[in-house]
Amino acid sequence: MLIRAGILVALLAPTLAFAAFDDVTLSTDAVVSANGVTFNVTGSSATVQSITVNSTDFSVTVLSGSTFRVTASGRERITTSDSTGKTNYLCNSSQSYIKYEPTSTVTFAITASSADICSGGGGGSSESPVSSSSSSSSSSSSSSSSATSATATSPAVTTPAAPVAVPATTATPAVSASGLSASQVQSILDVLSSFEVDAATMASVKAALEGTSTGSVTSVAVGVFKANLTVGSLGSEVKALQQFLNAHGYTVSTSGAGSSGNETTKFGGATKAALIKYQKAKGITPAAGYFGAKTRAAINAE
Repeated sequence: MLIRAGILVALLAPTLAFAAFDDVTLSTDAVVSANGVTFNVTGSSATVQSITVNSTDFSVTVLSGSTFRVTASGRERITTSDSTGKTNYLCNSSQSYIKYEPTSTVTFAITASSADICSGGGGGSSESPVSSSSSSSSSSSSSSSSATSATATSPAVTTPAAPVAVPATTATPAVSASGLSASQVQSILDVLSSFEVDAATMASVKAALEGTSTGSVTSVAVGVFKANLTVGSLGSEVKALQQFLNAHGYTVSTSGAGSSGNETTKFGGATKAALIKYQKAKGITPAAGYFGAKTRAAINAE
């Protein structure tokens, strides 16, 4: 009956104190709940004078030479009022704990909140020394030191040598009677060659492109396109398509890559947009920027 009465008093008391006439050696794990957090208290030959549990924290007095560890079961961030002795702290995505190996008898309060959960990568198990009185201040100082170390070393700045004046030269590409530059003409001829077009046809095409015969750019382009083209397609046919669109007023780009004379071999968003304009103008549906059989037939009809 006395034992039952003692248990009832302990459950109803606002605080709970573990103390004895003599100091107690903690040989098994103890579970303590405070501020909505469950703590696992362990020790390796930990000599404890007292453990006092309050509503928001609990206080511990540990003798010198003990090894004492407190783990938050839900990875809550642990704080402590102690600033003496050897203290180690870990708080990441795997676990959180604080460990003491005091060199003298020390009393400290342990606090954690269920609203403050540790985060971090990897869940490593190595301990990090803590020199401040709380783990939260350790965490902030660690972040601060990381930021400091990241900006401590500035790259050496080298003053560039004075630029050497180079006479400006303006190269004007030769433009054929068909409106295509020499590089555009050669690109179309290269595509034809890749399809093993016979020499007579190549000569006729070249003459048409250079304006020495009555051929047209459209008729030349028709024999080039054999494959379906869409965003992400690569190759000489893409370049020939860009050249065709630019030459017929469906501009891929007004400057830089894709512009007239700077056509590329990559089918990107600009090529798609220009092709959609062509398809809409020709009544091709769907006008989705996909270069398939319908669009090739339209170009052939021209």
